[in-house]
Amino acid sequence: MMNLDKIEKKVIELLQQDGRMSFVDMANRLGVAEATVRRKYNRLIKDGIIQITAVSDPHTIGYNFPVIIGVNVDVKKLEHVINELKAMKEVVYLAVTTGLYDLIIQTYFSSSEKLKDFLYHKLTKIDGVKETQTSVLLNVVKQSNEIGVAE
Repeated sequence: MMNLDKIEKKVIELLQQDGRMSFVDMANRLGVAEATVRRKYNRLIKDGIIQITAVSDPHTIGYNFPVIIGVNVDVKKLEHVINELKAMKEVVYLAVTTGLYDLIIQTYFSSSEKLKDFLYHKLTKIDGVKETQTSVLLNVVKQSNEIGVAE
């Protein structure tokens, strides 16, 4: 864990509330100079602590089939499967897990046909994939990028 000072933590919190907040606004809210906020922001970016990105609502841009897939793999081929999945544009989230599945992936599709194509012609064709369990998300009740800063 990187050591963050109080100002850096507050900059992260402010950006999570409004990723387009200006340095001047942040400085005013924090009671510090704009140059201080700019310096802290640049360090957070440079050190890979934060990244600024646009987060779209998948449904409004045509991705009406959000899916979570549990994947069990041949453990000897785990790294190969991970590398294959990481390279797929459809995979927006990939985690190695404990429990029922070795991997959990999240994907979004514009139609059930696209989902079927991904399952039958891509995912299950990866050498090392033993079984999958697909869950179509009927209603995403909460999704947040506001993780906060550990104390």
